Amino acid sequence: MKWLQRLKSAPTPDANATKPTEPGFVGFVACPDGPSENFTAPQQPPANETTSDPDRWCWPRGTAINTAEIEAFTARLARFTDKGLPLGDAEALADKLVTRDRENDSRRLCLECAHLQGVSRWGCGNWKQAAVCTRPADAGLAHVLVVMPQHCPGFKEHTL
Repeated sequence: MKWLQRLKSAPTPDANATKPTEPGFVGFVACPDGPSENFTAPQQPPANETTSDPDRWCWPRGTAINTAEIEAFTARLARFTDKGLPLGDAEALADKLVTRDRENDSRRLCLECAHLQGVSRWGCGNWKQAAVCTRPADAGLAHVLVVMPQHCPGFKEHTL
């Protein structure tokens, strides 16, 4: 007898069965719906709950940027691009300033100063106190100077 003939002649269970074919143990395939009496699930708030701390894994407990740093980064990015820096350069510079702030470096950029004048062709509005030059006609600032961290006696924080 060939396999195909055996399959065709093999007895098949009744598809419309109303009674079990053999009495005996009926086991469960899955866990019951209710919790076990020996197990209690830890109480954790949902990950998307609005009351949870979004900065719990951020700086200073981790390396990720926290909310305050993101806001400062975004404000700096807007200021730097408004002052004429290309977007890529502005992003790189704002990212370096996050590290500077974490290290408590007291140096500042001319781009962060309220006295910086102009767009792309910059000048110092506080040139005398900053000791940039000796006369107002020479108060223009080179790109290298504007993006270099430095200690300036005439610096005034630009409100972001």
